[in-house]
Amino acid sequence: MEERARSCLLRSKATLEQDIKASYLMDHMVSDGILTNDEESRVLGKPTRREQAAALLEVLLRKDNRAYISFYNALIRESYGDLANLLHSDLPLLSPEGERSFADGVSPSVQVILSEGGVPQRPVVFVSRPALLNLIRERLYRLQNTPGWVTVFGMAGSGKSVIAAEAVRDHALIKECFPGGVHWLSVGQCERADLLVRMQSLCFRLEQGQSSEASQRPPCSVEEAKERLRFLMLRRFPRSLLILDDVWDSSTLRSFDIQCRVLLTTRNRGLADSVSGEYFEVPVESGLDEEKGLEILALYVNGKPQKLPEQARSIVSECKGSPLVVSLIGALLREFPDRWSYYLRQLQKKQFKRIRKSSSYDYEALDQAMDASLQVLEPEHRDLYRDLSIMQNDVKVPAKVLSVLWDLELEEVEDVLQELVNKSLLFRDCNQRPYHYYLHDLQLDFLIEQNRDQIACSWLCLSPRVLRFTDRL
Repeated sequence: MEERARSCLLRSKATLEQDIKASYLMDHMVSDGILTNDEESRVLGKPTRREQAAALLEVLLRKDNRAYISFYNALIRESYGDLANLLHSDLPLLSPEGERSFADGVSPSVQVILSEGGVPQRPVVFVSRPALLNLIRERLYRLQNTPGWVTVFGMAGSGKSVIAAEAVRDHALIKECFPGGVHWLSVGQCERADLLVRMQSLCFRLEQGQSSEASQRPPCSVEEAKERLRFLMLRRFPRSLLILDDVWDSSTLRSFDIQCRVLLTTRNRGLADSVSGEYFEVPVESGLDEEKGLEILALYVNGKPQKLPEQARSIVSECKGSPLVVSLIGALLREFPDRWSYYLRQLQKKQFKRIRKSSSYDYEALDQAMDASLQVLEPEHRDLYRDLSIMQNDVKVPAKVLSVLWDLELEEVEDVLQELVNKSLLFRDCNQRPYHYYLHDLQLDFLIEQNRDQIACSWLCLSPRVLRFTDRL
């Protein structure tokens, strides 16, 4: 619904609630195809006439321009002419063009749903990834008739959050699969007390419009918040989508195992194994192709991709098209347009700390984002991962070789490798048997930068086992 029309309904809400009889109006709106029989039953289930009127208005506020017009016409038919006059000046235009003509590329009604649900706006600099977008939407359509999980996973800075938000900017998807709305919650790395605060915030948002005193008291524990959310999603927001952004651990995710529809973004592919219900996976590639990378840089500097300096291709190539790195450098070049060569040199020298820029992303630099992934590993696994800094770019090795480096039995090595792959810290080539493992160039560069001093010393005292390992490389 257009902002002007919504505003008018909200301004007139108290008067409408006091005067209208919802059952009379809903007969017309069901005939118009605006209200479903289930929605009508839920409204009529309220004990008083005023509560029924309030419930009807709450339903209308989640719908599009047609609902406003149908409500207005119902007022006229039921001789509420004075109330219809309150709405007349803000009647929206109803046309396909009007529904599509919106700055974000989605209809006004969908934009309202996303705004109310806290879905982040599209970044100022945005480049579409159609194949990935269509895959996520195809997975979301599988939740149309049943609760379940869609997991969007990938390494740090691959663009998971942006593509998840973009996936729900789709009129048909919302109307057909999630008419109850879309609710976004940024989770991140958090202790239990912080998790409770986030869950309380979500409960508060979902409970807006309720008059019950009990519903206004914040839940006092994670367990109570979980049950509150289960009730809200089942009774008030059936067929809605809960988006959990940047979840790090299974215990946090289990707090949202409430038999609803969930879109999850994470670096840890295996998280959904810890919850009940059907789930679908969508891997996010770690890098953009050259064309998309150049398009991002061009948008930042207000130029055309074909007219960018020669260093632009080298920057995209050097970072393997990492959306985070390309965006960080693009934002810096917007302020310092003569520094193409400088930022390319910093990339080549692995000086990630010098490529830093405040943004809506949780981390200002690539090294911060990658280090966050390391910190969630067990200390012994963290040390094993750092040992991989002696690998070479674009070299894939089997688990047997890493068992020599780590001096562990093959089965133990495979368990560690599985954890690293699940957490997007390592990649596995499944086309080779046995499987071969490798690091993304940025991950290897990060480890080299972190271990620079240790590596300089370690080469002087390498054990025979590590020497045999490097010979195989």
